[in-house]
Amino acid sequence: MKKQINILREETALLHALPGSAAIIDKDGEIIASNENWENGSKCSNWLEIEKSGDNYFEHCKKAVEEGNDYALKLLFGIREVLDGERASLEMTMAQNGGPRRWCKVSVSKINSSEQIALIIFDDVTANMRAIHLLRESEERYSQQFQYSVSGIILGSPEGEIFDANPAACKILGYSKEELIEGGRQLIVDESNPAHIEMLQVRDEESVFEGEKEYTHRDGHTVPVEIISVTYKDEEEGLKVINTFRDITLEKQVEHFLEEERRFTKTVLNSIPGIFFVLDSKGKLIRWNESIEKELGYNEDELQTMSILEIFKENEREKAEEMFNNAFEHGNNGFVTHILSKHNGDRTYHIYVNRFISEDEEYLVSTGVDITEFLASEHERERNFALMTQLFENSPLAMVMIDKQSRVQKVNNGFTTLFGYDPVEVLGKNVNKLITEDSKLKEAEEVSKSAITGQAHQQETLRLTKHQNAVPVLVSTVPIWSHGEVIAAYGIYVDLTEQKKLERDLQTSLNEKNILLQELHHRVKNNLAIIAGLLELQVIYENNIAVKHKLEEAHSRIFSIAKIHETLYQQKDVVQIEFNEYLDSIIGSMSYVAGEKKFSIKREEHSEPFMLNLNQAVPLGLVINELIQMKSTDTSAIKHEVNINLTCNGNDVQLEIDGFEKNIEELESTDESYTFHKLLIDTFIKQIDADIRYSRNGTNSVLVHFKRTEDLRGSSSAITSRDNLFKNKKR
Repeated sequence: MKKQINILREETALLHALPGSAAIIDKDGEIIASNENWENGSKCSNWLEIEKSGDNYFEHCKKAVEEGNDYALKLLFGIREVLDGERASLEMTMAQNGGPRRWCKVSVSKINSSEQIALIIFDDVTANMRAIHLLRESEERYSQQFQYSVSGIILGSPEGEIFDANPAACKILGYSKEELIEGGRQLIVDESNPAHIEMLQVRDEESVFEGEKEYTHRDGHTVPVEIISVTYKDEEEGLKVINTFRDITLEKQVEHFLEEERRFTKTVLNSIPGIFFVLDSKGKLIRWNESIEKELGYNEDELQTMSILEIFKENEREKAEEMFNNAFEHGNNGFVTHILSKHNGDRTYHIYVNRFISEDEEYLVSTGVDITEFLASEHERERNFALMTQLFENSPLAMVMIDKQSRVQKVNNGFTTLFGYDPVEVLGKNVNKLITEDSKLKEAEEVSKSAITGQAHQQETLRLTKHQNAVPVLVSTVPIWSHGEVIAAYGIYVDLTEQKKLERDLQTSLNEKNILLQELHHRVKNNLAIIAGLLELQVIYENNIAVKHKLEEAHSRIFSIAKIHETLYQQKDVVQIEFNEYLDSIIGSMSYVAGEKKFSIKREEHSEPFMLNLNQAVPLGLVINELIQMKSTDTSAIKHEVNINLTCNGNDVQLEIDGFEKNIEELESTDESYTFHKLLIDTFIKQIDADIRYSRNGTNSVLVHFKRTEDLRGSSSAITSRDNLFKNKKR
């Protein structure tokens, strides 16, 4: 039972922080506190070579003394002297004889406390003592080893002095012994290097450091070494250091090479498409690539502990195990299976397995390719092929598939029906020679060759049935591509017999209608010509100047309309006329009034001829007629010529007429006859949906602009109503 003595918290924390076995005892030898190493008997706490007995350390030592242990007696007296204040502390090293020889350093010091207590610490210094013991035991033998050792050996002090260096050390570092002794440790070590500082700390704490460090060669390059650095106590000179090291440059180079090899191998493995893994004979995963983690979603810890069978769907695991066992037995195997991906669920993989032997152990190297999308595309391709096959066989059109030599590979019912052949009579034969007349055979062969080179073609031609009857057909050749190459071609034949008959019937009907329309235009023109002739006779015999002028205006309007019907009668097109030609035909007649030339009309010749719909040509002709009539009735006119400029740009038509002395709107306000002319002009302009301006850039010219169209049917409005005429008359 440990005594209840007040121990400071700091003292307890220090006790447990000590690396060796440690305990605190009172003046009677009672153990009042100890650390874990003391409790479990490690770190030399039981080196008195007797079994622990009770909590009184004095009794423990006495028992060891009784059994003949001299160290126990020295330790017992020393502890009492420290507790009684006769000495400040005690340090002694004792050897353990049982088993491999080992040394323990024990330290005793009084704790500054109101209680009379002491701290006992045991440390294992076997490594230091062995080095010192060996050095002392056989100085000659060590001297021989020192001189001829292939490892470098440097003797020095913990502070960095160098006392001696063997030839191997000089050779490794490039310095002579004298240079090393003179320069000391700083000559060959970067003392600010954290690795060097850490080594010194370890050596100070444990009296020995074993590991790797770096020395600096005379020429400046770094020499990696494997070193054992031991501190030992020289009875005459105090603590010394012996460093034994060997140059591991070559080993480091080999290690670097091996690391590069491992990195290269890992890069290669990670570059393998799909998943890659290696199994041992027990089915344990020992190597894999990154894809198995990325594609399947397993992390490294899971893969290190799991069975390879766990990546397969549960109902596929037995099959996978059988395939792996079969590969171990026969050397290789391959199978399609379902693997579970944490990211994408059930995936279909094609697994390839090969056996190899290394150091008498069998392994399996396996690769797996995800073929889920491939199978889906293959399924879709097969589906499309089935649909195309059904379309080919059930199409009402005549279809044939030919190879690169124009030989028939497949025909459908439409082909045999149209040309009268049985399939057996066609398969393997040149389709062009079967159904093409000799005069068109060369052309048909060229079309087939074009299809095989990837060019589609379509043409109307004639083909022969089995009984040599000519059939008008529309032939289409379509290349069939596979993996970027044309492997065959379709020939599609559309029977045009009924269509040709219908076209002939339509053409006959159209010709008849054109003849009727031309005859209609001819009769209308004749009737208008008779009316114009009657008006012309009336003008000749009329003495009233005003009436004569009105008859001339009516004659001019009727003549303008008659000329259009005459032009349509003379042309093949009975709907549209070439307006430039029509305009030229009426210009001459407009220059004369009652057979007397009053003024000249000029038309600009720079515009290209263009066609105009009948329902636009008539109003436009009448607009021109009315404008010329207004010029002819202007008695104040000085100029006796009119310029007409007619242009067409696409569908934009523009008519410009100049030569007027006054603005037409001014003429309208001075004479009622001009009002009637303008009323007619505005009505005709409305019919062709045009814009009209009666002055341009300060000149008394008329500008008409409208869009040409082929769809205008009929008049957009009547000439005008009688009410409107009366309203304008009153105005």
